[in-house]
Amino acid sequence: MLVKISDIKVKKRVRQDLGDIDALKDSLKAYGLLNPITLNADMELVAGQRRLEAAKGIGWETINAVILDKGVDKRRQLELELEENNQRKDFSEDELMAGYERLEKLRNPSLFRKIMNFFMELFERLARWLKTRFGKKGKRQSLPSTIDTSGKAFISEST
Repeated sequence: MLVKISDIKVKKRVRQDLGDIDALKDSLKAYGLLNPITLNADMELVAGQRRLEAAKGIGWETINAVILDKGVDKRRQLELELEENNQRKDFSEDELMAGYERLEKLRNPSLFRKIMNFFMELFERLARWLKTRFGKKGKRQSLPSTIDTSGKAFISEST
């Protein structure tokens, strides 16, 4: 649910050191809010203080939030705050390197991949054009609604 940041109350928190939130601000600018903050029914912050402060820092007026039911007591809210911050696992160095290598390949595909992508796009466009041109009722042939992703275009006989 989208809520006004000015309506959110921040009371006593377990986390005292927010750390450097500049990288989080940059992430919010580039990708938006990936995980909503959590509020109780009285609009008090339960989880997501760093995200909230980063959103404020870049001038957002609203933020996506999960709002807990009125019946969630203070003990449970504290458990949620602790659990959210405790049950995370950072990538290992190997996982992070493998992820960035995959990203680099997607950003800068090989010449072979570029050529293959060109022909796949060309076949998809040709199939869409053929379908609009010859796929009307009363014609002998029609194209399927999906394209074979192996790169082989095919035409099925209509009955």
